[in-house]
Order: sequence, then structure tokens, then C-alpha cells
Amino acid sequence: MSEIEKVLNPNVYAFAFHLIGDASGKDNPLWNWGDDFLESFTSEKLKPKLNFSEESSNFRVDLLPDISLDFITKVSYNETKLDVSGFAKPIKIGDSYALWLNVGFPDSFVGEVSPQLLSTFNPQNLLGIVTGEEFLGETILITAKLPPQSPPPSLETLQSLAEKCCNALLPEKYRPPFNRAGELFGSPIFEYGLIKQTANYRHLLVWFPNSEASEDKLGTYQQEIIDLFYYRNKIIKAFHNSRQIHRILLDFYRQVEDNVNCLQQRIDELGSDLTTENLQEFKEELKKLLKTALTYTQGLTKLEDYDNTIAINLNNYDEKFAQIYAKVESDKEEPSILNHFSRKTAPYMRSQIAGDLGYFRHGTNLIEQAIASIRGIVEIEQARSDRANQLALRKSEDKEKDRDDRLQSTVQAIGVGLAAGGIAASSGTDKVFETVQNYKIPILIQLHPFLFSFALSFAIALLAAGITWWRTKPKNN
Repeated sequence: MSEIEKVLNPNVYAFAFHLIGDASGKDNPLWNWGDDFLESFTSEKLKPKLNFSEESSNFRVDLLPDISLDFITKVSYNETKLDVSGFAKPIKIGDSYALWLNVGFPDSFVGEVSPQLLSTFNPQNLLGIVTGEEFLGETILITAKLPPQSPPPSLETLQSLAEKCCNALLPEKYRPPFNRAGELFGSPIFEYGLIKQTANYRHLLVWFPNSEASEDKLGTYQQEIIDLFYYRNKIIKAFHNSRQIHRILLDFYRQVEDNVNCLQQRIDELGSDLTTENLQEFKEELKKLLKTALTYTQGLTKLEDYDNTIAINLNNYDEKFAQIYAKVESDKEEPSILNHFSRKTAPYMRSQIAGDLGYFRHGTNLIEQAIASIRGIVEIEQARSDRANQLALRKSEDKEKDRDDRLQSTVQAIGVGLAAGGIAASSGTDKVFETVQNYKIPILIQLHPFLFSFALSFAIALLAAGITWWRTKPKNN
């Protein structure tokens, strides 16, 4: 079958979401981006019209008194000016702001146009380029009716047409790769954007409604679909953030492995002959490992938080999808492109994070084992050092006590000697001297009485001091 070169009533919808965070009210950068986009189609500004006085704890709050800012403008096509219309609808959803933009041909337009005309709906190439840590994501939806075809076009033909639409709307560097084909409300839809491309992920849908009933359902369930896109982008944002943590933890894990291996080699080389310098070296390594363990554990906690975020928003996504399906069930239709995300894509994300947690927890065990090993070595060596210090201190104390005891004994001996000598000198050395003269001891007879008295007192003092020192001196253990 030949290529389809024309479409009817092409429209572009952009659903952008940004966390409120610290940028609440008109300070949120989402409104600046919205005004930049609208600048190509209307002179009216969105930001001055925003009304945050009605913000409440309600899950959904419209931020414009008139719900949306509508506009009508003209675009050039084949040297002809064509009427196009659109709107901007700002909303508060949960903890985020959402901006729903539309530009396209009204239903009253009946002419066929080339898909290339979609380039006029993105003149400044602002679609698909919003970034920022607090920016949750953006989903772009292109809708276009098909000219009457007999027989109906094949899936390959429709995919080729979807490629033309995508290429016309977005510059080459912003075009997401093809992902899959499916159905939305019974009409073919093509999805672009691969979850694995975390660095430059973009999400684009090209839908070809083949009946008025399909088109009507998009309008009927617009609120639920916006909520689905909101939960979807929160899930993908959490997953992409988890990939950043994955890369950080992977680098940490490899560093830990290398450090632990080097540490083990060092321990084996040193054996039990550890110096004070070695002990200090291990203490420093222990500090580093404790710091690494803290950072590593924080990374694991973040991974768990992102998994919880995905689980919560996936549950909300499923509930919202069930509401849509319950309403369309009578038509036996299933919006499979939406269901595929909750059945396949999101569970894949959770399995990835679960695998990461299982793998990186081995790193925690490795760090804990290394810390335990170093602590054991440090404690053993510290205990040895403490025992040696205690023995040295005890010996020092014993020597000090021995010196004190000897000094005390010496002082006592001197005191007793002096006392004994003094008593001897004052109590009768004259009688002793007379006795010596009576016995006529040759050496002593020649001494002067004073010298004899002094010598006798000194001898008695020495004898008393010697006996006292001998009785009071410290006993060797």
C-alpha cells in the first residue's frame, strides 16, 4: 500500500509536570516555559492570570478562574493562512503543578494537510526540552484523523505516517526512538521513547482516531488521562533518579572491593608484627571505611525510597486506569497502550531496583566485614599495648614506692641514730671515760675527754642507725 501523505485535523497536546517544592505559586519555572511556548500563538500571558488563592488540600485544583487560556491564531501553509486554535490549562495535582497545552486545527477545519505542517505547532522547538531536578517529565500527544482509505491502511503504513508526524514536530536531536504500537480506545497509537535512555528520555504518542467514538472518549476521560500521565512521569522520574544512584553505588562498590583487597594484602604482609605506625594506619583506614559505609547506606536508602515512590504511584496509576476501563468495558475496548505501562514497564523498573538492592547489599556486607577485621586487629593490638603500658606503669610505681620506702627507712635510721647519739652524749660518757682510765687502755687513755665523748656518741649513733635501717629497709619481692 502506498504511503499516506495527508492527514485531517492534526493537533498537538503537551502534558508537562513539575514538583512544587520550594518554587510554589508563580515562581515555578513551569509557567515561564508555558509563556515562552504560547508566545508564538498569542499575546496573552499565562503567568499573570494564575490564581493560587483557591489552592487547598484537594488533590486537583484549577489555577485559572476560567479554567483555561484559549486562543485562536493563524499559521502559514502553502502560502495560505490557516486558522488554528489551542489552550493552556494550568492545574495543581497533588504535590506538583501540571500544564496542559494544545495547539491544532479545530473540528470545523475539513481540509487535508501534510504532516509537515506540525512543525508550525512547535516553532521555537520548546516541546520536549524542559529539564531540571524538580521537573517530573512531559508527555506529547499528536492526534490526526486519516483520510478515507480502502482497504484500511496496514500497521506498517500507519507507523510510517507516525514517523513523519514525529519528525515534523521535533528537531532531530529531540526525537525519541520508536518503542511500540498499540491501541487507545480502539484506534491505533504509536509510542516513542525508551525508558532505558535516562539521559535524554522523551515521551511522545501519535494517535490516529478512526472514529468519532474514539475521539469522544479522549475528551470524556481527559481528567483521568492527565492523572495517568502524572503518575507515569513520577514513576519514570523516580526510576531515572534510581539509575543515577545505581551508577554512584557501582563506583563505590568497585572502590570498596579494591580497598578491601588492598587492605587484606596489607594485613597478610604485616602479620602480627604491628608497629604503632601500623596501628595508626589501620585506625585511619577504619575512619574512611566508616565514612564510606555511611554514604553507601544512604545510597541504598535512596534506592529503597525510589522503589517505594514507584510502588505508590503505580498503585495510583492502576486505580485510575481501572476507573477508565470500568467506563469503557461495555464497549469491550481496552486502552492497551496505557495498560502496558502498568503491566510491563513499571514492574520492569521495580525488578531493576530490586536487583540493584540485592547486588549492592553485598557491598554493605563487604564493608562491615572489613570494618570488623580492622576493629579486631586494632582492639587486639590496643589490648597488647595497654597491657605493656600497664606493666611498665606498675614497674615504675614499684620503683617509686621502693625509693620512697628506702628514703623513709634512711630518714628513720638517721633520726634514731641522732637521737641515740644525743642521749649517749648527755648521759654519762664521763663515767665511761673514768672506767677506761682505770683499766688503762693505751689508745683510749691518750684521748681528750671531749673527743672520747664525741667518738663514743658517734659510734652509738651509727649502731642505732644501722640497726634501725636494717629493721625498716624494704624487703625484695
